[in-house]
Amino acid sequence: MQAFLKKHGSGVGENRVKASWTQVSLREVSITFEVQKRHSRTWYGDSKFGGNYKENWGLWNFDVVEAFLQMRSSETDLNSPYLEIQVSPLNQPFALIITEPRKVFHAPENLVMETFVELDEKNWKAEFKVTLPDEIKGTQLYGGFFACLGNGPREFYALEPNLEVAPDFHRPDLFLPLGTM
Repeated sequence: MQAFLKKHGSGVGENRVKASWTQVSLREVSITFEVQKRHSRTWYGDSKFGGNYKENWGLWNFDVVEAFLQMRSSETDLNSPYLEIQVSPLNQPFALIITEPRKVFHAPENLVMETFVELDEKNWKAEFKVTLPDEIKGTQLYGGFFACLGNGPREFYALEPNLEVAPDFHRPDLFLPLGTM
């Protein structure tokens, strides 16, 4: 399946972001983001971040694409833990398991995730292949796809944006069904 992400707030964004996803199996998901800039400017990143997903706290302050993945036993099971994964244009990953948004979270111990990035002046393609950790349990896959882009002003994109003034990606009530196995 695929969809274009919507810009949070009003106005036309400087970017166009498309996400596509496939649930390969009950535990495996493959996600591709394609980001196109309307104007030529450099991608916003920082080489201080490395290749270890556990050590890249704050990566979201730079250009990233993100997927939040939650397995539920039912549509109303909003309190299940979910996996947050990110990657930058420099192929720097980040991952957390969120138990309670902004309060209880930790880095997954042994996350099986591959990321691949293709980058040029106006286009950025990022691919994730991830096996959901054992802490993420259920029979139905829900998720949200997001992008944080630019260094002033920042633009935020979401598969299903929240309506409040500030973007809030940690809203399981806005996650959409991605597949059922």
